[in-house]
Amino acid sequence: MPAPRLRRRLAVPVVLAVVLVSLALNWSRLVNSMLPADSRPAAIEFPVLTVNETEYAVLTAELAAAAEANGVDLKHIALFNEAGLRNYAGPSTCLQCHQELHYQDDHGTEVTVDLMDNVTDSAHYRFFTTRHPNVYGFNGKLADNFAMGKLNRPCPKPGSFAMTAWAELVITTSGDTLSEGCGQCHIGGQYQAPLGEIMPLYETTVVESAAIDCLICHATVYDMNRKQVVTDADGRRRWDQDRSLRAALSVTTPTAPACLRCHQHNFGGDIYVDPTGPEFMPSMTNPGRDRPRVAHPGSKRGTPYSPSWDVHAAAGLSCLDCHQARGHFIAKGTHTTTMMANDLPTVEVSCIQCHDDPPHDSATEDGRAINDHLARVACQTCHIPSLHEDNATRRDFSQAVFEEEADIYIYDDVAKESAPGRGIAYVWWNGDATFLGNPIGDNPNGAGLYRFYDAAQRWPEFADFDYAGWYDTVMRPIAQAGRPSKLYAMKRFNGRQHIDLQNMGPFGGMFVPYNLPTYYRTGQPSLAARLELDKSMMGMMYGLLFKYYMMDKFMSFMAIDEWDTGSYVDVRAGRKVAPRWLPTDAMLEISHAIRRDGALQCADCHGPQGILDWRQLGYTAEEINELSTARPTP
Repeated sequence: MPAPRLRRRLAVPVVLAVVLVSLALNWSRLVNSMLPADSRPAAIEFPVLTVNETEYAVLTAELAAAAEANGVDLKHIALFNEAGLRNYAGPSTCLQCHQELHYQDDHGTEVTVDLMDNVTDSAHYRFFTTRHPNVYGFNGKLADNFAMGKLNRPCPKPGSFAMTAWAELVITTSGDTLSEGCGQCHIGGQYQAPLGEIMPLYETTVVESAAIDCLICHATVYDMNRKQVVTDADGRRRWDQDRSLRAALSVTTPTAPACLRCHQHNFGGDIYVDPTGPEFMPSMTNPGRDRPRVAHPGSKRGTPYSPSWDVHAAAGLSCLDCHQARGHFIAKGTHTTTMMANDLPTVEVSCIQCHDDPPHDSATEDGRAINDHLARVACQTCHIPSLHEDNATRRDFSQAVFEEEADIYIYDDVAKESAPGRGIAYVWWNGDATFLGNPIGDNPNGAGLYRFYDAAQRWPEFADFDYAGWYDTVMRPIAQAGRPSKLYAMKRFNGRQHIDLQNMGPFGGMFVPYNLPTYYRTGQPSLAARLELDKSMMGMMYGLLFKYYMMDKFMSFMAIDEWDTGSYVDVRAGRKVAPRWLPTDAMLEISHAIRRDGALQCADCHGPQGILDWRQLGYTAEEINELSTARPTP
């Protein structure tokens, strides 16, 4: 028998091993326990409606007839019938058959993965990714291996953070109730964004995976009127789902209208419905039955994906025809300025995947001339000739205006430019971007005159900052070392929002989010900013855990030394806070609303009244004189 001293020595590693195993098994629970009580995931009981055989027969007959008329194959009708399923109980029903996923990787190798792991590791669930091989901070450092996306990235477009404005009820001045918040475009069904996922080694909990809304992507028949905020018995708010058997029986590979239940919000906005294809605007045509979603005027990109606006939509292409999928990882391409979360950052999405290379008729002079331009000019530059008129190019949150039809106060879109050369800017871009949405690139001629960052709204605290010197020493080498730049069409945007003046630098600062119910009801942005700081997650964001785990590094990419947690008291009281425009406009990547008819012609750029600012693009006076000579329009 071991001596007492030896037994004690053996006991230490055994106890340590037990502790480590216990921590591993309960790590997710421990992570969630560190969150404020109102932000923790919890079990949610979704109603499960079972139909009898007569009801089932009527339902399947209706769906089959509609599917045949629209050329859709609803295979799940036969599968449900064979399995004897007469209800849908959420992901647990799907997992009876779909426990694994099979797909081919980039090398053509067959890959088998756990379906639920694949879903919960995706950007559509997490709201962030950690790989960003083309995003650079203003400090010149690559913002890779860093959790970043809508989950933790404030933006002066919605005016709020996903971690605070998840599911809100807005009471209008006349007493109606509206639904608002970031959770409306998320496949999870919890009371809060999936905050635990941002921690290393986190495993999605059972209650989180059970609340996932599989059908919002996969059902061809989905009632968007159910997508509204509900309040449970304990007073916590979440977004409802359509978990009907009707929706479950209509499951297919996601169609374009299914993707657009969320994505049309940023393409064409919440106001525009294409009369030739209203099915492409399901969120607009079905805004919520009892508590309608807030309809936000001023779309983010102004590029609707619908038959009147995009030749691909008119041709019946689905989103996945271009955006290839690896299970639930969906390619977004290798070029981005603002959509930082990207499941497959090395998988390209380009026109040449489907179109001939070169795409124009080389037998004609004009065709050859256009093909020659492709080395320097992106396809979108000519084929997105305008934006939808209801798009925001300058949004001022600090000046709320009352909107009578909606019966709420709303931000002031002081500029809605849609014309080329105005709402659409033309910039050199190599596919990389700064931390705040500026496309990195350089004039391929190496003229040295081009700078993508001009600090037009220079803040008084940084009036003497040498932006030109910073660009030449920090950013131009990055631009020149990257991929070859092309001329791209981009959507201009700038937002004016309250800024924490103790957490700012020469390129911007930490936005102060608005309490949206207060903002919409009172029209008082300063009050709304103060009240949102009362949210428990804002207190945690300004705490030491967030500082050392995430915020110091986040602020370093803004060229700010560190995250000042001490400013919380002042910001919460409305002190040392002021509305500011970003120092320079963001440029949003645009690649939809592609048109053949109406595309830009030679004279639109090369004529005496051309839309390009050749000097800003880095050309000399002699070159500009030559480039501005109009060619005949083909």
